[in-house]
Amino acid sequence: MEPILAFALLASPPMPIVLVDDATPISCLSSDEMRDAVSDGRVMNPAEASRHARHAAPGEVVRIRLCRQGEDFVYVVTTLKRDGRVARVTLEGQSGKVSTIR
Repeated sequence: MEPILAFALLASPPMPIVLVDDATPISCLSSDEMRDAVSDGRVMNPAEASRHARHAAPGEVVRIRLCRQGEDFVYVVTTLKRDGRVARVTLEGQSGKVSTIR
């Protein structure tokens, strides 16, 4: 039975590739670039972003990065929950609005 199934799969036309998570690539800023963006008022300060992230995914903030996603700034905040699970919260850099929680 297995050889017949394998032959049927090989003989069928190729399936189209569908991207499930086709997000714009993210590139993170250095600490100096982050400091400049905050001081220029282009994004909220990291402490505020941290509060927004903890509200969305309660836990201890273990990492916060300011990144560019296309033309926009986003904060990527990693929190560690009490049960040991890790959550990654993506926030809009200016408003702090939660984009995703993973």
